[in-house]
Amino acid sequence: MNDATVTNPFLYLQRNAAANPSGAFFETVNQTVLNADALVSAQKIAYELRQLGVKPGDLVALDLPETLSLIFTEAVFHEAAVSTVLPRGYESDGAFPIEWIFSSATTPPASQAGAQVISVDDTFIRRVEQNPTDISPREYASAQSTGRLLFSSGTTGQPNAIEFSLALLEFLTTDALDTYMDGDPFLVFLPTGTTMGFFGFYVSAKDGRPFWSVESGKPEAIVQLALRSSATSLMGSPAQMAGLVDVLEARGQTLPDVRTVHIAGTVMPPALAARLRTATGGCAVYNLYGSTETTLATARYYESEDPFDAGHPVEGSRLQIVDEDDVELPAGQIGRIRHNTAHMVHEYLGNPEATRAVFKDEWFYPGDLGLIRPDGGLTLAGRASEVLNAGGVKIDPTQLDLFAVTHPLVIDAASFEYVTSSGVKQIGIALVTEDGLNVQALIRDFDAKFGSAAPKLLARMEEIPRNAMGKPMRLTLAEQHKES
Repeated sequence: MNDATVTNPFLYLQRNAAANPSGAFFETVNQTVLNADALVSAQKIAYELRQLGVKPGDLVALDLPETLSLIFTEAVFHEAAVSTVLPRGYESDGAFPIEWIFSSATTPPASQAGAQVISVDDTFIRRVEQNPTDISPREYASAQSTGRLLFSSGTTGQPNAIEFSLALLEFLTTDALDTYMDGDPFLVFLPTGTTMGFFGFYVSAKDGRPFWSVESGKPEAIVQLALRSSATSLMGSPAQMAGLVDVLEARGQTLPDVRTVHIAGTVMPPALAARLRTATGGCAVYNLYGSTETTLATARYYESEDPFDAGHPVEGSRLQIVDEDDVELPAGQIGRIRHNTAHMVHEYLGNPEATRAVFKDEWFYPGDLGLIRPDGGLTLAGRASEVLNAGGVKIDPTQLDLFAVTHPLVIDAASFEYVTSSGVKQIGIALVTEDGLNVQALIRDFDAKFGSAAPKLLARMEEIPRNAMGKPMRLTLAEQHKES
């Protein structure tokens, strides 16, 4: 089958089931679903969707367990509709129509702007099991039809919806298969509601290989799946990699088959990269910098000790550093990063105000600060919207986070800006620690390193709140620690 002729991704599953019916469609720690079984289930669900009235082009939101969501995604493709997974707590407020929500939650989500909410319960499943399978897939209007709705990370506000056409999915997943998902097998730690997680699933179906789903993403399960799959390539956030290494070190285990590790979402401490190499017997660690809007911008092999070194632009990626008037700055000067690729998106669905704020001419402005080094590489300097302000002294919160986790008893950290009872803004930091931490000594270390920009509040937590991409939710922390 020539990929250029594919205008319905369901045909990949149909092809795989015909060529290798006993091959795995997806694998989890506790479950294997074969291509032939996945095809039958998807066809039966597609029949149910058609009976309910789902039409080509309808937006279908899936609030389902990860593995069931994958089968539903294939069924939505079968009906030439558009699938999505809404971010937790997301409310569309009518900015764009959501025609259907399929939910297995005990208390289904409230209908969003008129969407029909269908409960995927035992009754629904029994009815679907009786459905026929002899229905033909519907056709999308063209390769430019929307196949999937994905969302920006939303670290500083509500995530924004982004349409991915079939043609764009084809191009971007082909690029992924040739670069950061070139392992066989590869293991993506991110859920399929995220861009990278969905690309991992799409690439697997397109390439005729099983998709290894980490489901909940718990480190113990990831280790088990990595060992069972003999994965040669891993992708995840620094926090997820830290959890993986913690389990391996506690068990005295290694992942000897892993040859490459790709880090996405945020910067990673060099010490963690060293631990990863030890835990895998010497894998190559790469840091990826980019966005859902433009995909990959730069890549860096971890040979330097500077965690803010984002590497060099990848092929087809254009980066500039500009001032507040969008004038390009010379090398070495910190300014706003803007990025351009030939296959980037240019708008947020149903949100023209947010679109105007970050898409200008042919450029996307991710909200990050940085500088171009003399060697042409990119050094990150934090997010403009996340810069913390301690009485006029500004600091990139990532610097505080990375300093904290260099302490041997600090497992995870995220700094934030909070408001005191007197209305003054101060800097705090949330810490996940082991027993025995000398808090006063750590405070002195912060003061010696950062002076007036040192955190005034150290809050111990069981877990740092992070989004699906592993980025710390600093606004959530600020709200939690606001003094009354």
